[in-house]
Amino acid sequence: MTGRETSPAKHRIWDILALNVIFRGAWLFYMHPPQKADFLWYFQHAQLLASGHGYVWNGQATAYWPIGWPFFLSLIFRITGAHVIVGLAVNALLSTCIVGLVYLLTLELFERRSMALTAAVAYSLLPSQVIWNAVLGSEELFTALLLASLYLYILARNHAGKVAVALIVASGLILGCAADVRPIPLAFPIFVLLYELFIQRRRAQASFGRAITLSIAMFVAILPVTIRNKIAMHHFVLVSTNGGMNLWQGTHTNGGYFWSWNPAINPLLHINDEILKNKVAEHTALTYIVHHIPQTIGNGFIKIYDLYKNDVNATWYTFRVIPSLNHLMDPVNTLSNAVYYLFIAATSIGIGIVIARRFEHFQASLLLLTFALYNTCFFFFFPAWDRFRYPLMPLFSVFVGVGVVWMWRSMRERVPDA
Repeated sequence: MTGRETSPAKHRIWDILALNVIFRGAWLFYMHPPQKADFLWYFQHAQLLASGHGYVWNGQATAYWPIGWPFFLSLIFRITGAHVIVGLAVNALLSTCIVGLVYLLTLELFERRSMALTAAVAYSLLPSQVIWNAVLGSEELFTALLLASLYLYILARNHAGKVAVALIVASGLILGCAADVRPIPLAFPIFVLLYELFIQRRRAQASFGRAITLSIAMFVAILPVTIRNKIAMHHFVLVSTNGGMNLWQGTHTNGGYFWSWNPAINPLLHINDEILKNKVAEHTALTYIVHHIPQTIGNGFIKIYDLYKNDVNATWYTFRVIPSLNHLMDPVNTLSNAVYYLFIAATSIGIGIVIARRFEHFQASLLLLTFALYNTCFFFFFPAWDRFRYPLMPLFSVFVGVGVVWMWRSMRERVPDA
């Protein structure tokens, strides 16, 4: 495929984005459940940051949850005042930006506006991605930053010298900001190095140069958070202190955040210091993994299955917390799962087509699958369910655009002219 399509369709992305704003706004007008769990915590601490009380928990400086999302939200609250609906509106706008980034990524990779528009529409129609807008999760900000970073890194392939370096640096800085929101990408530059060596087939010097440049820029963006943690908590904490806890909880597979009130099972019960709790949890988890390798591998595959098996977590945090809407949970889950399974089927077809037909830029498109693989491997050890698949859905949308357009054209070619 060479050359970009030129047609009046090039303006339709603005119609799609406008419809996303309208539809997501209407959803928030209808659905604004009470915030629970992480989402309430994010709101309360954004409120504290906006009022100048710092990032504290139980009167002490904290880094248990990453500061990125509540800090970002607090900047807006300083202007608008701390209102849940403001945060929800921000998430709806970020979700719309994700739609736009899906379009840009698809167009850059495959140079077919029809595929780019189809990818944007496919993502827009995913019920769960709209339902999530009703809670103050960090997923929308993280995913928007991730897509922007991947887009800039892919753009760098068309350039050399200072321009390429500048694009990779910008990509790394944005990826670092994403890690301030959710630390998941911290080790992603390792996968980028493997991608450059074995997929792009660059020389070792160039591959290491790109991966190291990305890493340095990434950690420059993380550095202010690390410095804040050192000053406020008197310990070196790169981003957050919940990694050990999550790793320990990941040694027990129960489809959620495992917790026990039995001191014989849970060594963390009476530890209040989050730095110490993180160290004990990490040590306990690693000890378990080393001594239970078969169980760890088995649990890892169960967690990957949990990551992909359905698309219902958004419904749990919205319809379930409003008693008058509980009766809608099952039908909404059914709809969400049905669309999700069709979406994944189209994704699989699209990936197969891209690889089999060797589109001109198919190697660049594999960067998206490199992150999807990395994210999946990450949750081999950490608790997993469909919420943690959120950042992957826009990446899969790109391949849905390819798969749907290819299937449509194939069917039209088989129909004889009347």
